[in-house]
Amino acid sequence: MAAISNKPVGRILISNDDGVDSIGITILREIATALSDDIWIIAPSENRSGASRSITLRRDVVIEEIAPKTFRCSGSPSDCIIFGMAEILDQAPDLVLTGINHGMNVADDILYSGTVAGAMEASLLGVPAIALSQRHGREDPVDYAASRLYGEQVIRHILNLGIPPRTVMNVNFPKTDPASIKGVKPAHLDRHKLGDVVINGGAPNHYRLGPLHSDPETSDGSDRAVLNDGWISLTPLMMDVTAHHLLEQLPILDIAASK
Repeated sequence: MAAISNKPVGRILISNDDGVDSIGITILREIATALSDDIWIIAPSENRSGASRSITLRRDVVIEEIAPKTFRCSGSPSDCIIFGMAEILDQAPDLVLTGINHGMNVADDILYSGTVAGAMEASLLGVPAIALSQRHGREDPVDYAASRLYGEQVIRHILNLGIPPRTVMNVNFPKTDPASIKGVKPAHLDRHKLGDVVINGGAPNHYRLGPLHSDPETSDGSDRAVLNDGWISLTPLMMDVTAHHLLEQLPILDIAASK
């Protein structure tokens, strides 16, 4: 990777969807200390994986300080950003980092990811945001060797490039020998969901989701293909999900004229 600036970042707000006590957020804090001396953490009090962009309505969200500049939130990742910026921080952060997620957030996964959702909420509020995930990351710090080694460099690389408004930079680290990683490669979202495995719960009429039924084939230039080839994937995500190519083809139905 090319040399990058060591310019201080300013205030950083960190969140995730795996919970305030997760290994990934601990490692992300370590990475952030090389970028800033003003780091805040506001993260869910428990695992909220799959929360997507849900927000809490019609009930209270509780935010409690558990250490200096470190808070647990009873709500979703989006709640952490919304309430944290409105009620906890005395000024907006200069950067929001979410993760490091336990497992990759690629392809169709980003539609469910609370890690990506937290970054999106920050972007909607006008703060540059980066979502970071570690492929096959679980509860062993060894799993995060790639993200721990290259996290700071990747974040600085993205900041040097600049993050456009209403855009989130989605980063995924491969699970490979860090010495074998080739660099950072831009990639589009893959398509991989074929269906869901539903398993019986612990009582009649109780069910839960099992592993995703995933397509083993990857498309060229996609995030999964890039990870398989030993690269760190970088995918810019936009807030606008309009199918613009289809919008231009849709005719106007003039109901008034047909009466």
